[in-house]
Amino acid sequence: MPKTELDGLPVVEVPDSEEITVAVKADGLREADIKDAIATALRQQRGVDDARVSKREVLIRRGDKWFRYGAPKRVFSRE
Repeated sequence: MPKTELDGLPVVEVPDSEEITVAVKADGLREADIKDAIATALRQQRGVDDARVSKREVLIRRGDKWFRYGAPKRVFSRE
């Protein structure tokens, strides 16, 4: 069962239909570093106070609530 609280703040489940997109420059990143790179990129987005990324979920803190999104999808684009 997912946590309903994190760091003393409530966790809100986000519908699967709502997605977030973030660009991460992956040059030279090892597989283990990808989750940290995604979390760092999310923290740089307007309105995001904190972010945590795992294989199973993405948690984004906005103000006094955490929002839980589904597992990160890997989409690569070379531009």
